[in-house]
Amino acid sequence: MIQNKTLLLMLVVMSLFSACKKKDSNSPADPTPSTPSTPAPSARLVIDNGARALPVGNTINYTAKLIKADGTITNLSSGVTWTSSNANAGSFSGSVFTASAGEITIVKASYTLDGVTYTAEVPLTIQIPNTSVFAVLPSAIVFQAGSETIALETIYIGSGSASYAFSSDNTGVANVTSAGVVSFISAGQANITVAATINGQTSNVIVPVLVVGAPAVILPVAKVVVTPKNLEMFKSETQQYVAKAYDSNGNDVSANYTFNWSVTAKDADFPMPVSINSTGMVTATNLGGAYVSATAAGITGQAELNVNPDTVIMVNPFYVSLGGFDPITLQPNPTSQNLTATTYKVDRVAYKAGQSNFLNQITNPSNLAWMVPLTGIPAIDSFYDIVDLTNQTSSGVTVTKKASAMTGGSTFVVAHVPGTGIEPGISAITIMP
Repeated sequence: MIQNKTLLLMLVVMSLFSACKKKDSNSPADPTPSTPSTPAPSARLVIDNGARALPVGNTINYTAKLIKADGTITNLSSGVTWTSSNANAGSFSGSVFTASAGEITIVKASYTLDGVTYTAEVPLTIQIPNTSVFAVLPSAIVFQAGSETIALETIYIGSGSASYAFSSDNTGVANVTSAGVVSFISAGQANITVAATINGQTSNVIVPVLVVGAPAVILPVAKVVVTPKNLEMFKSETQQYVAKAYDSNGNDVSANYTFNWSVTAKDADFPMPVSINSTGMVTATNLGGAYVSATAAGITGQAELNVNPDTVIMVNPFYVSLGGFDPITLQPNPTSQNLTATTYKVDRVAYKAGQSNFLNQITNPSNLAWMVPLTGIPAIDSFYDIVDLTNQTSSGVTVTKKASAMTGGSTFVVAHVPGTGIEPGISAITIMP
């Protein structure tokens, strides 16, 4: 028994000595916990809708897909978080965005898979309905930094002279020439302002631009380009669109894919302006704006078009100040103003040739009506419902400042003929201090 106890004691001492002795330099190191690393991205999140314009009060249902490096495409019906950078422009309910004010915003989608969060962004511009004196195509741009450019197309079908000035608020991201050609310098956000001087008055349109860098994940198709990029059409005209697909090295891989063509109206409250067949042939059927899209391997290219009216109404005077004092003469402004309407037929050939005499006066329609365009949203309409319309005829109307109208408020009076496709006429009204 004594020998057994002695042996046990020797084993314990040897064990303690072994545990306390200095570790041999050749002994393997103790394992230490490794810091978990973030998995590398293996896919790209893509927003299907692209850069868009949306009238106040309208909605748009955003959709997204995840494209893996092997070309596998997953349409995401759930799990995507949608946010807007500008709460004043509108808000999301799930994937549906409702526009509430005439501003610009950046729409962002986020999706997490296997510990990796993927994001994508597109610009969105909100337009006040029925108040555009002129239009610009495209109305919003998302593009990759590089040597390619996009020429802005200005649209004004009216009497009198029109001149345009272009500027960028962030030339390090997107620059624009005096002729309206936009170049994309580096990743980031910029706003292109197009200032139109028409009949002595200036009106601005802002085109939001989102420039993205080179994609981190290589896909079979990196970019789809649709041409023509911007187009003006008239009803019943046709246009053949062409799509090209490019890989990450800039190689044309169009021959490897069949393009899926589609069209989307800018304003869901109006009929679809165009139709398209499986080869990209577009036919103009109604007035309005639309997007033409071609998709290959999950990547979509987009072009924007506008179907112009061939009959328009002009309202005179184009700009009216009511109440307060004229800032130049310092004389009091009237609180009422008579407006007159004149209807013109557009000579399509002369217009497309850039000639100034493309309007021919015709008789006003007997059912010409006057209105202040409102959205039906009280919080918004309170800013624009600031004048009364009286003495309405097919040729004129009297506009009177409301007693409750706020100083500095602005609105529009529109002469229109519902259901005819005639372009409405507009007069801008400002309540002066």
